[in-house]
Amino acid sequence: MNIRAYGSVAVLAVAFGFASGGIANAVDLKIAGQHPMDNIATKVLEETIKEIADANVDLNIKLFPAGQLGSGEQVFGDVAQGVIDMGHTFIYSHNDPILEINSIPYLVGTYEQMRKVYSPGSNFYRVYDEHLAAQGIKLLGVFAEGFIGVGVTKKPDNATTTGPKNVNIRIFSAEVAKLTTDAMGFNSTTVNWSDVVPALQQGIVDGAIGGTAETNLTVLGDAIKYFVPYNTFVENTAFYIGQAKWDSLSAEQQTVMSDAFAKASQKSFELSEKVDKEYMGKLAEHGIEVIALSDDELNAIADHIKAEVWPKLEGKFGKELLEQLKQDTK
Repeated sequence: MNIRAYGSVAVLAVAFGFASGGIANAVDLKIAGQHPMDNIATKVLEETIKEIADANVDLNIKLFPAGQLGSGEQVFGDVAQGVIDMGHTFIYSHNDPILEINSIPYLVGTYEQMRKVYSPGSNFYRVYDEHLAAQGIKLLGVFAEGFIGVGVTKKPDNATTTGPKNVNIRIFSAEVAKLTTDAMGFNSTTVNWSDVVPALQQGIVDGAIGGTAETNLTVLGDAIKYFVPYNTFVENTAFYIGQAKWDSLSAEQQTVMSDAFAKASQKSFELSEKVDKEYMGKLAEHGIEVIALSDDELNAIADHIKAEVWPKLEGKFGKELLEQLKQDTK
């Protein structure tokens, strides 16, 4: 074959590759996760990435778990700026106070309400989606891991009521966290999640709020001695991608990705109750005492928090939005 003929064939081959969605169209993406390798959220994410790869639409996603690419705040900013393609992290409200709706205490009281609130079609999801879009982020789904409790190194006073606890716990960087823990009777200190274990070990804090039973075992582990399942918040993270990166994908690739992450979100609701119960038992097996609350005690704490904290949130969210969010659980 002469060189000119060979060149023509090569050009045709490349053109065919682009037209047929073959190797020439392959897209390599990086997704930053915050969960440890053995966490259920990481396992579901790995299954989702495989499902997308198996769809044969030339999407290759590489996972960087356990905060390898930075904290949740860093990942969010990097995805918005296009430095990282995708993230699966908790969404902080440092750039938009409305995003703090993901941490309204006792907004959700049951696993069925959890599914309803964090799925497309709810007022929560609509507002969350809109405010993430305003920062250049495409929301792909919310992953609800389960209910949050408090892990502590020493037994709190008045552990089953809202009386003074005489322990200082770590809170995340959100006004609602401070308001809630104050109303629960805790003293608090803001500490980055990545620094929680050293802070516990060094006695900077006596405990931490911000993790499910699973997280308290797999992340905090030997650093705590007690776990109180207050169910104050839902541990929720988000699957997201930079809008510019999303717009660069083909319609077929977008559909496959949307469907896969929607499925992962729904799977989280199915797993949350099972995993919460499973790890409550594992905590006890590991020597971490679970301080159980009766339904009446839990309801009394929830009612107190709603009466004390929710009115203070109207200035942040507006009364209309709060009412819309409450409607999601009815």
